[in-house]
Amino acid sequence: MATAVQQEHATGPFRWPTREGMEEQLRTARRAVTTARHTAEDLAAETATKVRRHPLRSIGAAMMAGAVAGAAVGLAAGFFMRPRRRGDW
Repeated sequence: MATAVQQEHATGPFRWPTREGMEEQLRTARRAVTTARHTAEDLAAETATKVRRHPLRSIGAAMMAGAVAGAAVGLAAGFFMRPRRRGDW
């Protein structure tokens, strides 16, 4: 059975987690979450501005997206709800 031996300075592939290392990783994770939140807020604000500047284009894009999504759902429902016969794959 293999056991880990704590050393002052780890030289192998295993290193004991230290409080400083864990705190640094926590700070890095918090920075990443903050950056992602700011990016999402900027994207939402930019989208709202584009919709206000081009309302008809936005409505057209929403209608096209809805039509494509509806067609995809309809095709999938038709394919999976069809009657099965022996030998059909």
